[in-house]
Amino acid sequence: MSATPILVTGATGKLGRLVVERLLAHGQPVRVFTRRPETARALFGEAVQIAAGDFGDRAALDAAVRGVGRLLLLSPISTRLVTDQIAVADAAVAANVARIVKISGSDWTIEPPGNSISGEAHAAVERHLNGLPTEAVSLRPNAWMQVSLANTIRHAIKNNQVVAANLDAGIGYIDARDIADVAVHQLLADRVRGRTLNLTGSDVVSFHQIASLLAAALKRPVAALEKPPQTVPKDGDFEHRAVAQFVRLIAAGRAATTTDVVPTLLGRSPRAVADFIHEQVTAETAVPEYQP
Repeated sequence: MSATPILVTGATGKLGRLVVERLLAHGQPVRVFTRRPETARALFGEAVQIAAGDFGDRAALDAAVRGVGRLLLLSPISTRLVTDQIAVADAAVAANVARIVKISGSDWTIEPPGNSISGEAHAAVERHLNGLPTEAVSLRPNAWMQVSLANTIRHAIKNNQVVAANLDAGIGYIDARDIADVAVHQLLADRVRGRTLNLTGSDVVSFHQIASLLAAALKRPVAALEKPPQTVPKDGDFEHRAVAQFVRLIAAGRAATTTDVVPTLLGRSPRAVADFIHEQVTAETAVPEYQP
């Protein structure tokens, strides 16, 4: 592996941590750019280089990308997503970073345009990356198991219910660990496969099926209830508006898709929904060991 570090933004979040851990396991030097250096040090110890700063601080960005070979571009959904990510990308280009791997929005939030404020933001960043001289690839993960499906599982454990706007709507869920594996593959590969990669699981699973899988895992009945999607607020904060749009798009069947990207790149099948449900139910319902 090269001695040139890979810079990871968003390293203290769910997905960023997984990417950093995998890069370190490959023996790759890692630098993280973060506003929370204490959190990063607590998570990774001395195994990573820490560049502290904010996306809006060009001097801090320039210091973070100096001497970096490749960049994992990841930041939370917010009104600043476009500005922040373009700032990082431009600093990377100025520092001659060879490749940018962006964690983008789900394909169904981006194409066709006009249905998702989050998708529009990611699309703007993708267009900017495509116009840069640096090699870039955008990963478009479908719905994450660790986000929407994990919330469904927790609700079912507590209330014995699965609630959805359309119980027949299917989702090609993808595990965040598979997203991280593909991201690391694209960071370390000799060349990237294309400008955008649509990442999904291997199966489309409906909410009716999820209720059945949860009933089997919990060994008790789990009801499937249909509830109309909430109205998308016109003046709410960016994240809540984006999530409300996700719910409506999923209810319309937009996330009911699969691709072969994960098996093609990784040589194995994506993690299955049934396995994730079993894993999460086991973790959520485990009885803590008695500590005298």
